[in-house]
Amino acid sequence: MADKNKITLSIGGKNYTLVHDETDDYMRRIEHYLNTKLETAGKAGIQLGEQTALVMASISVIDELFKTQKNFNTLKNEIKRIMDEYDKLKAEKLLLEETLSDADKKIESLSSQLIERQ
Repeated sequence: MADKNKITLSIGGKNYTLVHDETDDYMRRIEHYLNTKLETAGKAGIQLGEQTALVMASISVIDELFKTQKNFNTLKNEIKRIMDEYDKLKAEKLLLEETLSDADKKIESLSSQLIERQ
């Protein structure tokens, strides 16, 4: 099990002490990201209270999460479709190789028969 770390993050000017199992750098990136979202919410031209700004930032983050999940699922389905097509083409290639091999054997047999008749 990963060791738990303790870190204090400043989000929207308030300090929050968290216990986590990620790197401090990762947690600082989250801190920076959330503060950027809060700043964006605050620059919307409307004077927002602290709680409203946090809610708006949360909605923005969740919106990004949902869109990313949708894109991920779309890509996952596209990869599955491509892999299925690859498997189908691979099987078709094997069948064509067998057919070609059979045709080569038939040509060889007919060539031998033709030489024997001459």
